[in-house]
Amino acid sequence: MSKRLVVVDAYNLILRTPALKPGEGRTLRESREKLLNLLAWSMGRDADFIVVFDGAAVRGHDQRHGEVEERYSVPPDKADDLIRKIVEERIDRVEHLTVVTSDLEVARHARGMGADIALADLFLASVLGPASSGEPEKPSTLTKKDLEAWVELFRARRGADAPEDEA
Repeated sequence: MSKRLVVVDAYNLILRTPALKPGEGRTLRESREKLLNLLAWSMGRDADFIVVFDGAAVRGHDQRHGEVEERYSVPPDKADDLIRKIVEERIDRVEHLTVVTSDLEVARHARGMGADIALADLFLASVLGPASSGEPEKPSTLTKKDLEAWVELFRARRGADAPEDEA
């Protein structure tokens, strides 16, 4: 089995983070490149990454940069569909599989397959560290309903990991 695999819901991360989000002075292409470079530079050789982009708006080319593999969905499939397929194909071929997303349905599927989940905002905060202003970036706000669903998802996993006499 290979080492840890991290599957990243790319636009989910990019569009939730001011340091990556396209806008004044940064195109979407530059945002994609910045995310790929950030993962390659900051994460070193601790894991392999598959960074999944939605190919509906822009058709990129699947390619590999060291430990970072860049993948694009092919319409009519969306990035979420490709992430599900990757998890199903790889879950039994790696020691640890983690899906980085803030999409609850993607997270539920991954958890159901036995993968770990990393909430996009928390993952990015751990990679980016404090913002250059010294203030942490404020992540996008989750609704109360979303927050409750995430809490339930993590509780369900904790119950599955508990020893039999504690579950």
